[in-house]
Order: sequence, then C-alpha cells, then structure tokens
Amino acid sequence: MFGENELYKFFKSLKFKEEFIIIHPDLLSFYQFKVKVDKFWEVLNFCIGSKKTYIVPTFNFKKSISWKCNETPSESGYLTEYLRKISKKRTIHPIHSVSVLGPKFKEIPDHESLSSFGKNSTWEWLCENNHVRNLSIGSEFIEGATICHYPEEKLQVPYRKYIKLKQKVFDKKNKQIKKFFLYFARKKGIENNWSKCLRKLRKNKIILYKKNNLNIPIFSMNAASTTKFIIKELRKDNRFVIE
Repeated sequence: MFGENELYKFFKSLKFKEEFIIIHPDLLSFYQFKVKVDKFWEVLNFCIGSKKTYIVPTFNFKKSISWKCNETPSESGYLTEYLRKISKKRTIHPIHSVSVLGPKFKEIPDHESLSSFGKNSTWEWLCENNHVRNLSIGSEFIEGATICHYPEEKLQVPYRKYIKLKQKVFDKKNKQIKKFFLYFARKKGIENNWSKCLRKLRKNKIILYKKNNLNIPIFSMNAASTTKFIIKELRKDNRFVIE
C-alpha cells in the first residue's frame, strides 16, 4: 500500500494551462493508496494548482420523488460527494448537476436551461470555453467524458429524444422550482459506441493519456477543442458515436 507521499509523486506532473478543470474521479482505481478522501483531494488540488477552479459531476440517475440542491448526495463517487459538501456552489438539474470549487467559482454560470446540455446551461459554457479542461482520473473514456454529450444535444441527433423528469426540484434556498426539467435521452434500442470517436480524438492528439506504472487510466482534453471536433464529425455523420 502507498501513502500520501507516493500519491503526491503520482500526481505532481498534472499541470494544465486551462483555468477551469472538470474532474471525473474514480477512487476505486486508487485502492493502492491508503489515503483518506480529504487528503486525496488536498494532494490533487495542490498538484494541479490551488488557483484553478474545479468542476465536479454530482450526478443523480436513480429515480426519486425529489431532488434538493443542498441535500441530494452525488452518485458520481465518494470524492464527488465530499467535494459537493465543501463546494462554493452546485448547479440545478436533477440529473446533470455539477459542484464548483475554487477562486473563480462565480464565473461558472448558473444552469438556466431545463435540459442537461441545452442553451444557457452550465455545460454549454463549459464545453464552448477554451479555458476549460476535462480531466479523468481513474475512469475510462465512457465514464470520464461527459462533455461529449453536449454536441449530441446541440445538434439534436435523431437517436435521442427529450423526456420529462417528474421529480420535484428544490433550489439552494430549498424553494421548489415550478417547472419540469428535461433529459435528452437515448431512444430504446440505441447505445452509444465511443470507440471510433476515441480513436479519432487520439489520432488528432485532442485527448492526451498519461501513462503510469500502476495502469490507472488518466486522460485529459480541452473542452472546446473536443466539442468542435465532435460537432464536425456529427455534422458529417449523425450516427458518429453510435456505430
């Protein structure tokens, strides 16, 4: 088993020019490191940079009667739930909320869209911004690249459709929002297949993998560059990520 010093050595080369970092973490991949979640975050934050602003998924896919901004726990992993509790803000959507930490948290716009990735959504801002980098630590591509769904909704791909989410949604003041939120979901019988997309992202050096001797998957990509690439490919073939 490894400790805090070894974790620091593992993460010390994670340096990015972007000011905003979306982090998709999976602590199960780091079972070799005997480090509590608060120390894990302390080391990761120190290595990447305390002046960065971090965005973490605090998603919820389980069916529930209600979703509360201040109370509903994240289902995206142990670290994301820890960060939700200490974050500066959490955006409002009953499936695809994010929590934000860091000095520029106020620059992350509130989610002003009923759908996950629609116009005036937080994800629109993240995916169209050159200063945002998506970082996945411990997750494979399919779990660590939520930004790739934004182009699907932006281009209204035919294999997805809007479904109405019937949960009661409460904002940060615990006031119920009198609207139904939406999710641009895959139609029945359709599954995303990201293998072609991943190959092309690697070929074009948009996605960068960091090798390590523990074989823990770590990759990153600029959000805007990734978005532009997938939009271009979907416009050529709207089945680009399902075949």
